[in-house]
This record gives sequence, C-alpha cells and structure tokens, in this order.
Amino acid sequence: MTPNKSTFINELNDVAIQKKNEVFATWHELNGTIGHEYTFGKLWVEAGDIAHCLHKDWGVQKGDKVVLCYNFGLHFFAAFLGCLRAGVVAILVYPPFPPLTKTLTKMEKVINDCQPVLILTDMAIMAMKTVDELKPFSKSKGMWPKDIPFKVTDAFSLTSKTRSFDQEDILESDIAFYQYTSGSTGDPKGVMVTFKALHSNVKLFRDCIFYGFAREGQSANDTVCFSWLPQYHDFGLNFGAILPFLAGWRVHLMSPISFIKKPLLWLDLMSKNRVSLSVAPDFAYHLVTRKFTEAMAMNGGKVPISNFDLSSIFSLLNAAEPIRLDTQDKFTVTFSEFGLCKDWFSAAYGLAENVVGGTWLPGYHLSKPRGDDNNLFLAVGSTETFHDTLTVKIVDPVSQCELPDDQTGEIWIAGPSVAAGYHGKPELSSEVFQARLLPHEDSSRDQDDTNLGITFLRTGDLGFMQDGYLYVCGRIKDLLIINGVNYYPQDIELAVQSCNGARPGCVAAFSSDDTGEGDGQLEVVFEIRNANKKTAQAVCEAIKSVIIQDIGIVPSKIVAVEERSIAKTTSGKIQRRRNRDLLHANQHKAVFVLDESSMLELAATSGGPQELAQDLPPAEKFDAIMNSLFGSDYDPDSGWDDNGLTSLILIELNNKLAQSFPASIPSDFPDQYPTPGALKEYILSPNHGSFFPIEAPSFDNSNSWAIRLPWPAVTLLQGIGIIVLFLMLSASTVPSFWGYELITYDGAPTILGALLPLVFMLWHITFTAMVCLAKWIIIGKYSAREVPVASLYYVRWWFVDRAVHVWEIFTGRYVKDTPWQLLFYKMMGCKIHPSAKLDCFVREFDLLEIGENAEISFGIKCRKFGPWQESGQYAGSPTLRFRPTRIGDGCVVDGQVGPGVVLGSNSKVEKLAGIPEGAQVPNSAVATGSPAHQSGMVQSQEHGKTGMTVLKITKCLWPFFDIYLTFDFAGFAAWAITTWLSGIEWRYSIELITFLIIALTGICNLLACIPLKWLLVGYRRSGPATSIYQESLDWIADYHFYTSIILLDLLAENSVMVNVLLWLMGLDIDMESKVWATHFPPSKVDMISIKKSTLSVTHFDVKQDDEYKKISVQNTSIGHSVIIDGGVTIDSAQVKPLTHVRTSIQGGLTTKGARLRLSQRLVVDLAVPLIMAGLFLSLIPTYEIMKMNFFVPVLGFQVVQVGVALAAYCLGWYFLLVLFHWLTYPSQYFCGTKGQTKPWSLAMFAIYMDLHCYLWDLSLLPIFFGTPFFNWFLRGMGCSVEGQALFFGIRIYDLPLITIKDRTIIDSSIVSGHSWVYEGVYIGPTTVAGVLHEGTFCLANTHLVDSGKESHPMQFVPPAPSQISKEIAESSTTTISTLLES
Repeated sequence: MTPNKSTFINELNDVAIQKKNEVFATWHELNGTIGHEYTFGKLWVEAGDIAHCLHKDWGVQKGDKVVLCYNFGLHFFAAFLGCLRAGVVAILVYPPFPPLTKTLTKMEKVINDCQPVLILTDMAIMAMKTVDELKPFSKSKGMWPKDIPFKVTDAFSLTSKTRSFDQEDILESDIAFYQYTSGSTGDPKGVMVTFKALHSNVKLFRDCIFYGFAREGQSANDTVCFSWLPQYHDFGLNFGAILPFLAGWRVHLMSPISFIKKPLLWLDLMSKNRVSLSVAPDFAYHLVTRKFTEAMAMNGGKVPISNFDLSSIFSLLNAAEPIRLDTQDKFTVTFSEFGLCKDWFSAAYGLAENVVGGTWLPGYHLSKPRGDDNNLFLAVGSTETFHDTLTVKIVDPVSQCELPDDQTGEIWIAGPSVAAGYHGKPELSSEVFQARLLPHEDSSRDQDDTNLGITFLRTGDLGFMQDGYLYVCGRIKDLLIINGVNYYPQDIELAVQSCNGARPGCVAAFSSDDTGEGDGQLEVVFEIRNANKKTAQAVCEAIKSVIIQDIGIVPSKIVAVEERSIAKTTSGKIQRRRNRDLLHANQHKAVFVLDESSMLELAATSGGPQELAQDLPPAEKFDAIMNSLFGSDYDPDSGWDDNGLTSLILIELNNKLAQSFPASIPSDFPDQYPTPGALKEYILSPNHGSFFPIEAPSFDNSNSWAIRLPWPAVTLLQGIGIIVLFLMLSASTVPSFWGYELITYDGAPTILGALLPLVFMLWHITFTAMVCLAKWIIIGKYSAREVPVASLYYVRWWFVDRAVHVWEIFTGRYVKDTPWQLLFYKMMGCKIHPSAKLDCFVREFDLLEIGENAEISFGIKCRKFGPWQESGQYAGSPTLRFRPTRIGDGCVVDGQVGPGVVLGSNSKVEKLAGIPEGAQVPNSAVATGSPAHQSGMVQSQEHGKTGMTVLKITKCLWPFFDIYLTFDFAGFAAWAITTWLSGIEWRYSIELITFLIIALTGICNLLACIPLKWLLVGYRRSGPATSIYQESLDWIADYHFYTSIILLDLLAENSVMVNVLLWLMGLDIDMESKVWATHFPPSKVDMISIKKSTLSVTHFDVKQDDEYKKISVQNTSIGHSVIIDGGVTIDSAQVKPLTHVRTSIQGGLTTKGARLRLSQRLVVDLAVPLIMAGLFLSLIPTYEIMKMNFFVPVLGFQVVQVGVALAAYCLGWYFLLVLFHWLTYPSQYFCGTKGQTKPWSLAMFAIYMDLHCYLWDLSLLPIFFGTPFFNWFLRGMGCSVEGQALFFGIRIYDLPLITIKDRTIIDSSIVSGHSWVYEGVYIGPTTVAGVLHEGTFCLANTHLVDSGKESHPMQFVPPAPSQISKEIAESSTTTISTLLES
C-alpha cells in the first residue's frame, strides 16, 4: 500500500491487515438468515478495487464528488471506504425506493446542490432505474439523473490486489464526505466532514465505549455490535461500519425496513449472536417492548423468541431523537427476566455538524425541577464522560454569553469533530461553525475568559447544565411559542402518537406563525393508519383531547394525512417547517382537517340520532347508523375490530343505538355480540320493549285569552313584575318585624325570647302565603294550552314561575322532603296524595297529579318551550305548551318526566331517563334512556313500610328543632362576637357584628354535622339496610347537613376545608381530591372512598336492593350529573356528564396527580377572609339605605324602603360577580378573546367557581330569568347574546366565553365554557342555539348554531369536536361506562 498522510486511513489499513481473515460484518435478511458477509480483509480489498476504478477507469480526481446510491447492504460500506481511499468526496443519499417521485426529488435536490461527477450504485438500484425508464406512463422515469453516469460496484471480480489504489496526498483537513443534514427545520444542507473530524469522532465514541467497559471491569476487545440504522445516515454509517472497523469489532446488520416489518427480529438476532452493543432511536425500544408484550399475550404467555437470552448485552445506546422518560423502565420490566442487565441504558447526543456523536452517558439521570419549570429531562452527557477534546457550553443565543447552570440556552460545541461547514453556504457556515463567546456586560459577574477565543459550533439545540450533566430540551427553530409560553414539539408529538390511529414517528407539531418570531397557534399534522381513515374525525378529536390534557394547550388545527405522505428527512426525522409550508399551501394529502370551521360545520350538520330517518324500518335504521360510523362498505359478518371499531366509535355507536331503538344496549356488547350482524339480531329481536306511545293532541290556537303583545310591552310588564316581586320579599318582613318587636324590648329579648326563632319562621310563612296568593290571583288554575311567549298569559305565568323559583331558593330548601312541602303544593292546586314522597320541586301545580306512595326525586314541570315560530299565528315568538301530567300510585320517578306524561301505577323512571312529552307509560313498566323506552317490568314491591308514621312525624317536627338549634348557635355567636368586638366604635360596626354573627352561626352549624353524624348514624357498614327508625335518624343528620352546607358551598367549595369536614364525618378521602360536599350526606359517607380524583355533581346510590354497598373512586375524573351505583369501583378513568355507572371500571389511565396542587387549594382557603370582606363591603349600600329616615314610618313606606334595600343588595352582589369575572377572565373580558386556553390561575378559577353558583341564586338573579333584563346582565358580564334569547337555565358559567345565538331558549340546562378534568381546567368558546330542554349539558367548545333545533332532555351535548381522553382513544374494547368528560 502506498503510504499517505491521513492517519485515519493508515489506522484503517492496520486493522485490515491485523484482522484480515476475521469476519467483520454479517448482513441478515428479513427471515433472519445470513445474506452476505465480509471479513476485514475482503471489505478493505473491495474498497481498494473501487478506489482504483474511481481513479484509473472512471477518471475521478481527488476532491471530486461522487454520489453513493445503494440499496441496503454491505456493498455501500465498501464503496464508502473506496471513496475515502481515493480521496473522493462521498455524497450519501437516500436510496430511491417507491414512491420514486418523492425519493428522486430528494436526490435531485442533493445532486443540484453538490454537482457530483459520478453516481455509484448497485445492481438492484440499476435494475429499478432501467425498469422505471422503460415504463411508458411512469411519472418518475424522467426524474433520474441524465447527465451523470451511473457505475455499478457490486459485480466486481476481486481476483487481484493490483487493482488497489490509495490517494497519496490526503490531508486531515481534506473533505471525506458530505452528510446532508436531516433538514428537520429547513431544507437539507451538505455538511462537509473532514478526515480529521471523522477520525476524531470515531475515536471519541470508541474511547467512550472503552471507558464504559473499563468502568465495569470488562474488556471491550470482543465487543459484538448490531445495527439496523440506515447506512446513508451519519449514525448508521459510523456505528454500523466505521466505528466497528476501526475498533476491530464484529458487527451484525440488517435493513431498517426489516426492522419495521419484524421489530422482534432485532431482539432475536441480538440474542442468537451474543451481541454486546447496539444503538437505536427511542421509538424502537417502545416498539419492540409493545410487540413483544402483544406476542406473549397472543401466545398464551409463551415467549415468541426461541432460546431468548439478552445476558450478553452490555449497553444499548438511545440516540438520534428525543428520549422518553419511561423508556428505560418499560424496556427493563419487559426484558429483565431474559438476562438483560440493569445498567443496559445509555443516552447520547449528536448532530451531523459534529459528524454524528457529541456526548455519551451510560445510565439514567433525570433533571431536577428548575424554578417554575417542572418538566423533567434525561441527561445525555456529563462532564465526567465528556471526551478530553470536547468542550460544551450553554449560551444565550442572543447575547452569545455563557449561561450558568439550570438556565436554558443554546448548546455550543468545540472540538476536532466539528465539521468544516456547509457546502456552498459561506455566510451560514461562518455563523454556525465559527461562533465565539462574548463576555458578559456585567463585569462583576463570574465568568471564564479562557473560552472566549475558541470557535464553537452552534448546534441550534436548546439545553442546560445541571450538577455536571447535560440535558437537551429541543430545537430552537422548532420551539413553539403559544400565548407567550414555550413548548417543545417533541412533547406534543409523543402525546399524539399515543392515540390509536396515529402512526408512531409520523407526527409534526409546529406553530402557525411562519416567522417564528411571535405567538402562534398550535397546528398538528399526522399520518393516519389506513384502517382508521373511516374514523378520521374521531381520531382527530381524540388527539385534540390528549393535547389539551397532557400539554395544556388547544390546537387550532389537526390534520390527518395519508400514510407515508408526511415530510421527513432522509434519516426519517420529521421536517416540521416543511410540513407547515405544505399545510399552509394546501399541498398535504389530507384525509380530514379539524379546525374551527370544521367544528362549526360538524356542529351544524350533526343532528345526532334524532336526525336519522326515524320512519325507516328498524333494520334499515340500524344499517344507516352503521354506515354513518363505519362507512357504506362495513361488513356485518366480520368482527368489530375488522370493521375498525375503536372506543371513540363505541361511545357514539352506543349513544345512537340507545336513542334509536327501544333496547337496553349492554356496555360490553362487542364481547357479547362479536359482529354487527349479531348485535343487529339482538336489537331487532321482539323480546325487547318499545318506545312509549305518544298522546300529545294539538291545541286549539283560536283561544281569545292568548292575547298577543309586542315585545316592548312584554318587557315593560316584566319590569313591573320584578318590582312587585321585590316588594313581595320586603312585605314578607313586616309580620316578622312585628313579631320581633313583640318579643324584644329595645333590642333585648323579653320573657318571650324563646319564641325568637319563630320570627324566622314567620318570614317564610308570610312569603309562602304571598306566593300562593299571587298564583291564584294572577294565574288562577293552570290548564292545558299553548301560548306564544309574546303574550299576556306568558307574562302572568312568568311572574308566578319566578315567585315560585325564589320560594324554592329561600324557603323550599328547608321544607323539601317534608309534609310541609306537600301542604304548600296542595295550597297551590296540586293533586298530591299525603303518602307521596317528594325530594324535589314541581311546577304548574294544577296540571300535576301524584298518586299514593309515589316517590319522586327529579323535578317535574308541566310545561315545555317550543322553538321560535317562523310563520303562522305565533310567528316571531316561541311557544309555551302546558299539558296535564299524572304520576300513578307507587311510581318511582328518578328521571325526567315531560309534560303530558302519564305514568301507570308502580312504574319506574330510572335515573338519567327522559320521558318525552305526552308519553303513556303502562303499569309496572321500567323507563330507561333518553328518549325513554320500556326496558323491563317492575317486580312486585311493598308500600307503606312499618314505622313510616315515625318517619313522617320526624320530617314534620325536626325542621323546627333544627331552627332552634341554629338560633342556639346564633346566641353563642352573638356572645362571642360582641365580646370580641366590644368597644369598637365605627359607622358599620353593627353591620360588621351582624355579618360575623351570621358567619359564625353557619360555621357552628357546619361543625354540628360531625357529632350529629356519629351520634345518629354511627359507622355504617356494608350489608342490609336498617330499620325505619334508623332511616329517621339518617334523615335528621342529612337534613341538618343539607341546610348547613350552603356556607361552605358559598365560600370554600374548592378548598381543603371540604375534604377535612367530610373526612371528619367518616368519608375515606385524601386531601388532593376535589369533590362537591353537597353530595356526601352523613348517611352515605362511610360507604364511599375517594382518592386522587376530581368529581363534579355526582350522586352515589350506595343503597341497592335494600342493601348498603361501598363505592370506590380513585385516579378518576367524573363529570356533571353522574350516577354511581353501590358496589362499583372506578379506577383510572374519566366519566362523561349524564352517565349512569352500573358496573366497575378499570380505565387504565395514568394520571399525573392533582393538577390543582394542595398549595393552590390552600390559597383558596386563605382567600376565604377576602371573600367574606368582599361580601361585607357589597352589603354596605343596603345597610346605608336601611339607616335612612327619608321615608315616613308608615307600613307601606317601610316596605318600599326594604324593597329598595333589597335592590341595592342585588346590585352589590352583581358588581361582586363582575369583579370575580374580571379577575378570572381578564383577557377574555377586556380583550374580547374567546380562544381556547387555560385559566391564568387555577386558584382564582376555583374561587370564582365557589362564588358563582351561590351568588347566582342569593343575589336574586333568578327573578330576572326570561327577561331582556337578564340578557343585559349577561352582556354586562361579557357574554355575547346575539338578539333575543330566553334563559331559564340552571347555570351558565364562564360568561366571557359564551355566545348565545339569536332566538335561543335555555330551559333548566347548564352551559359552561370550561372543562374540568382531574384538576386541570381548560376553557374554550361555547356557542348555543335552538332550544336546550331540561337536563341538557354543554361543555367548553360546544358549538350549536341551528336556532331551529331542540335538544333531547337529559342530554350531554358533546363538544365539537368531542374532547375525548387519550386512554379511551387507545383502547378498542373499553366499556361504554367509561364515556368521557372533556
């Protein structure tokens, strides 16, 4: 061999001579067999032969550029070494595999950039080129390079060494090859790698590996390597060929395509060939772990690899892409039993501009939290393992000053491995490869000046140093800035990849901002599996939910594209900027686009089950549902998985079937009925019940009493009515005032002081009498009719309805479920049997008949709104229909009953059922679902249990005792407060003392719940229900709890105090969980366990079939109005609103703990005094009005004065509501922003939720419902009310985020602009339109835009798109019980 000046070539030659006959490389085919082998000597000789041909036969001179275009195999390495020996610059390109138009385009860009003189290839690529050029209609045949000759090198006859050639004058500074960068943030650039850089980098990694072996007391001489990385990629080239050759190690290789097709082949070959060292990107470790686990499960626990043994593994290097934190744990747990050592994991960091390798670190080292950044990162290097020639600095990319530990900056590298620059880009090369540190402007700051003169490579990567370890955060150019916050795209992409339907490694997340200089919105492009294209919308919705939950931001656009169409680099990395350019140019092969416009379109066009042709025959209706979800080509005889069933479709399918067929759909129907055909046969069998017949006769609209009024007249009359209602409230105080004057003297109780609690009762009695009197004077007797809202009758109904609503708030809560409530309803005209049990409120009394022993726990209204009429007699107005409703003897009503419904004797309406208007339910029928259908028959039941009289007497008398108990606490509070504040002279001292007495009384009432629970209920255990006498004691404890909890609900519902109180009462609850205290009465707490969960309004049916059964909820998020049956355990799941959970759920979700941390909940606790101060200040105007003496002390004037004071009281609390809206939603309120994001403060949001619910009622806002005045109030709070709207809802939250379309009616429904999952709160715009009937529930991102549509009663309107959890999206068999709340 001719000597040359390149030390690197000399060292390679020495190895080839020393190990001439030893096997160097073995190539494995897809089936695992050996396809080709090279000894060290044979490879070196073939490389010399190629060098000879290059120089002598093909006229290539030193420094000329030659493209290496090879199929995967060993011949590529021979050609590469031949180029090195000939002093020719090798250009590495991706082999032109189908689709050729795509891969040839990439190769064309490289060729145009570097201008090579020759293309070296193999017979396989040459045959592909020849065949393609002969095809008459090939789109790619003209894309093959025309002016550059192709030369085949894998057909040489190597019989003589005389053909060997080595360039004599190769210098270390000469260019060895061009490595075109991955181009993940831009177009590929040719990195010019010198012989010195290549030599140094290979030695760097060799020395690091030798160091690792030496640290463990082992020798690296017999190392066996394995690689399936692409050979044209820097990592695959260096680790798969150059490093093993220089170190004298044996290497086993296979194609990356073989790995993708058979991932377990990697493990199998490492086991069989006793491999000690391998390298792969992070996704590969997760892929083989999953595939191995799945194969074990399919084989009944049998190991899928024969004689599987990984004990030879010394180290597996994880590099080339971001490393997930759970990689090591999952891989170790799966393979440790097969001999894998515990210290197998190593991490590395590198880039093409530094040849490939930069840093290497054996072991697993996590960062510690840094300030406000709680993200954890994995170390990829340390000062201990940095090579002696390597210098790493963290630098501010703007000031170019070095940063201290724990601060994120750009990673700069200096050392001999740094490349010479980018080909043909001198300015960019100077900027990137010749950067210099600048001194800090602050001269007092400690700084190391020794590095100021060194030239560094700017990597473009963000990272930080901590305790001597290097951590990489991501690419600077890829960094997303959303709402001023930095996000790393790889975190988002990993979250997306977890969703079923998204292809791993085929996701691009980027900012919509093309400049990269300012805020943008998140956009995501991902490849969807072909099997999931039919459900692309559902997959996109699931991905959006995952991003919201895991990352905390809301993407503005999610695009599903065809398989293998996303823009990648030649090394398989995602080109994020290229994908953004393609997206913005509408050049992506989109399957489905989910953005704001598609949300609105979907919301407008998706009518849900009610829009299916209900007059279709049942069989055709079933097929129509299947076609809408699986496509017209679904196969009824194939399994659900074959048809593409995912749990997203499972949710929608169950909902549509339940609302379209009178059959109870089992939650596990994919298991019971394995094909759509089997399910169809079950549903259409005659053994099921049926929808109830409807008898809702039309009304005679010629009634002369339906006097139409113009809208201004309606508004005027309602304004007068509001004033009258305030005067009614104030007039009710007159008898109480007289009573107070009678039993006190100069403010001090007299001998009649024991009657003081009766003053409180007297107000309630007076107001009740006035409401009753108003009903009979203004309405008289309700009758069946239909009236326009713009009419005098509507105004009359509205006035009485508002008066009754206020009565329910202030009086009804104290008499609910007592004989006094039945007495009131009788006085109002209701035909109700004395034995009936009501734990709810009813309206339109004359139209309601309740039979003997009926039990009703869900409110009944005998009226229903209809949509705005476009034509006819009532054109320009919605209508209000009144129908008589009858509840038969022995009925149990736990669900919604519409007007005109007749329930036969002993029938049962199940929870969450909704019986439509006019339905006729036969005797002993069980009504299920919404719209309800008959699902069975009620078994015989006994009424009038022994001892019921005792319970009735208890319910009749205890409210009086409870009032006296409250006044006893008030006496104690008065003594304590006056003693504490004695001597204070202040204008508002009397008001302050009164306010504090009321507050302390409420606290005492709350604390009394604890001893009452233990004295009356004791410790409840699972088992049969106890006697009617114990039921009476339970009722007393629960009654006191319900009437006392209002203070906690008002001030601290989201605080830790709720958990403490419930824990003291016996609830098994931790301090992290968030619950609504109202739903944990003393009689149930012992039967419930809540751990690390977030619960909205949840009802616990611990008593099943007269037996108490425990309920356990952990690591779970539960939506509004969810019912949980006794004996159920829910673990790691999300349950959507309006769901009845009858069976246990094991959801498989992995939560990250409470997002509203304990410290934040303590902030809520600390805010209680501030809230009380705000409430006190809001009452000052009321106090000032009451102190005024400008009214003559005549009864009438006193009533007016109290009425004005009440108005001031309402106004004060209104401004308090406005204030807390401002504080909670500053950007939405003041800037009009309705974008989707998180609240700026979870603690502030929790305080807002505490106050909103109860200030809403206690500020007398319900008086204004159904009037333009309430719409003005909504607008003042930031809500967009477009035109006319009627609101008779339960609640409307997050007003600056809500849009109410023109002609919308919200009746007994909840509209929200937030979603609360675990302790994460996400807010987004909500639009409602049409008629939202009783029990409708809308979350953030709901978009209803059709004013002519009506919702079903008891319906959860899913957001558009539905916000569905990641874990549900991953599973294809999750039961319907795990329907999700977003």
